[in-house]
Amino acid sequence: MSISLSFMRFFTVVAMCLCLASCGRTETYRYKLTLAVDTPKGVKRGASVVEVMFYEVSIPGRGTMQKLRGEALYLDLGSGTRPLIALLTSQLHPKSSKEWRWTRDAGPSDNLLTPLYGVAISEGLIDYASKISRMRGPHKITPSDLPDLVTFADINDPKSVIEVDPSDLQATLGSKIAWYEITLEITDEPVTTGIKAKLPWLPAYFGKMLDGDTVRFYGARKTLSNTLSTADFQRPEDSKK
Repeated sequence: MSISLSFMRFFTVVAMCLCLASCGRTETYRYKLTLAVDTPKGVKRGASVVEVMFYEVSIPGRGTMQKLRGEALYLDLGSGTRPLIALLTSQLHPKSSKEWRWTRDAGPSDNLLTPLYGVAISEGLIDYASKISRMRGPHKITPSDLPDLVTFADINDPKSVIEVDPSDLQATLGSKIAWYEITLEITDEPVTTGIKAKLPWLPAYFGKMLDGDTVRFYGARKTLSNTLSTADFQRPEDSKK
């Protein structure tokens, strides 16, 4: 079974345009994810700031939608070691809604942010986003709270993508590589840019999966490089700009 990615993107763009034409209230906040990893050459740190927008829509039905603006966190662990990349999304291991810590279109979920900042979602997503936007201060989180993690056997070959187990960094990144600290915070810092300099193939893969195909396969033909696309690394998805 396969689904045309190009068709799905076209449908999504059309749907978004219709929704935005009937937008009501909007709220945004920015989150900053910081990773610190212990290596033989000392502690390596990296951070990424991403913006989440919530907007009310009334066509075709009333509701609240979310949209990301930003890029994945790219952490250089030093020469001779593969980089660690925290994606914008969490989709490789689907979980129940109660277990979600990271989402596909809104970054950290309320299941993660509510315990950190004490802001309940009971009043609705827009009011929740408004309250979250005023929160400040970093909070430590656990590896299981992170979005999907990946690295590359060859950083210049997107097909060589490898999933990284957050509970066992050494399995893919090498011996003596371990977590030092992970923090998440709401911030007003600028949205991070520059990932195209580290992953220069991104523009050429716009609208494609990492294996270069425009079709996402399922079943026996499903692979990691055919599951991930540029949208997992960079939003808005038009990475040609």
